[in-house]
Amino acid sequence: MPGEVTVDVAQGTLRGRRTSSTSGGTYYSFQGIPYAKPPIGPLRFKVAEAPEPWSGVRDALEPGNACTQFNSDSKKYGGSEDCLYLNVYTPKLPAGGSEEKPVMVWIHGGGYMFGSGNPDTYGPDYLVDEGVVVVNVNYRLGVLGFLCLDDPCAPGNMGLKDQVVALRWVQKNISKFGGDPNNVTIFGESSGGSSVHFHMFSPMSKGLFHRVIAQSGAATFRRVIDTECPEKAFRLGKALGFTGKLPTDLVEFLRSVDDKTLVKAANEHALTQEDRNRLVVFPFSPTLETEVEGVERFLPGKPAELLEKGMYHDVPFMTGITDREGILSFKFANFKKSETVSRIDKDLGKIILPHLRLPKSYSKTDEIVSKVKHFYFKDRPLSEDLLPEFTDMYTDIMYTELVNYTVKKMADLSKLPIYLYMFSCDGKLNFFKKSTGVTFPGACHADDLGYLFHSRSVDPDMAPDCPEALTRARVVKMWTNFAKTGNPTPVMDSLLPVTWERYAAANPCYLEINEDLNLRKNIFRDRIQFWEDVYSSL
Repeated sequence: MPGEVTVDVAQGTLRGRRTSSTSGGTYYSFQGIPYAKPPIGPLRFKVAEAPEPWSGVRDALEPGNACTQFNSDSKKYGGSEDCLYLNVYTPKLPAGGSEEKPVMVWIHGGGYMFGSGNPDTYGPDYLVDEGVVVVNVNYRLGVLGFLCLDDPCAPGNMGLKDQVVALRWVQKNISKFGGDPNNVTIFGESSGGSSVHFHMFSPMSKGLFHRVIAQSGAATFRRVIDTECPEKAFRLGKALGFTGKLPTDLVEFLRSVDDKTLVKAANEHALTQEDRNRLVVFPFSPTLETEVEGVERFLPGKPAELLEKGMYHDVPFMTGITDREGILSFKFANFKKSETVSRIDKDLGKIILPHLRLPKSYSKTDEIVSKVKHFYFKDRPLSEDLLPEFTDMYTDIMYTELVNYTVKKMADLSKLPIYLYMFSCDGKLNFFKKSTGVTFPGACHADDLGYLFHSRSVDPDMAPDCPEALTRARVVKMWTNFAKTGNPTPVMDSLLPVTWERYAAANPCYLEINEDLNLRKNIFRDRIQFWEDVYSSL
């Protein structure tokens, strides 16, 4: 048919299509490509296996399944555990002697619980227009991707290992799409940002990528590492009727439960009320795997400790935050109700302490909560008028302090460049903030995504010269520049009239991305100093 094209990969021939980008250009789309066997039946909770070859031509015209999850729009559980698919978008298929293009592999966010890399949210148009090959990966989520029993039957981190398998597939096949396997940038946001940072610490990922962009996520976030997964797993089993005590028996039982029932039960029963008090928390996430005979560990230790020792893949690294990440908390708590605000004020310690870098033996927690209330609220009880200040507090606890800590440590040890940014643009493309109903200024967690991807369902009509369109053009250009060269601003011009300097201990600079681009120093200086003082006093 007109517009259809074929590419031969290791498993067989794929049929894709030539399609138009939003700018009027063209690119080639191959969707729903299996990079591993479906992890179903006896393969549930196991490391993904190589995909089966096929005969004839396989259609790659539609996206593959998202992993089983709750759909907040339909209020139903959808998706499938047969979800190990990726999409490839390329500006040009290879011809004799043609130059291979840089590759950008996107790992989607969603708290290791929601989302997919499919084009309804992550359309590749703007990136491909800049001459890069884009790969979007689906991987196992929630209990299906992160159940861990410290046993060979369920060793954990299956979702992260899925990403490794996808990156191996890219190394083996991307040249067939015109991509350069020796120039691969992995990038992601939120749990996707934490994921790509995790790969920097994983021996399994060595040599599979060459640059990293971690947006609003880091492996050093305390809330990311699940330290109670076996307890959660048995709690889940009990809720479903399991009465045994052995991990092998529990896994056999859980494999007998259909995927949607299993995921629904995990969402409802794996967490305790104490867990839920933290506002932003998810049932299953990455774990510190114990050494299990015959099973390769994704993580050899705690990321923060590995960071301190310089035990990570030293590649060019870009990371940053939005200026009001904490607006995310409005998705989990109804701040319009006065009783909600009063409860959060009363339970502030329960909310913030689990996210702090505190020694297990530390007992003066009331003192820390008192300091936090004094610094952010001036000792006033939390009220609707103080929600911007609450947002700033949550932004710092969940994101700013840990991202700042991460880049400071890496800057001491890394030989290659580190770039830090703060995204503060608040405009028509801030889709996530709009979904919360928040009206005070600032960019919410995930609001940078509208300035990087074409979202087919929510993109508004915009004049090409409006501030949002200009910011989007700048973000796309800097991200693809970094993928091409390791430098987001290699040349100053009318679009990028600034040189984004490397972050260093002697020059703790960051780029503020708003309607203008401004190089600044010491991100949220006073707020970071407060937390450095808190931690130095422990």
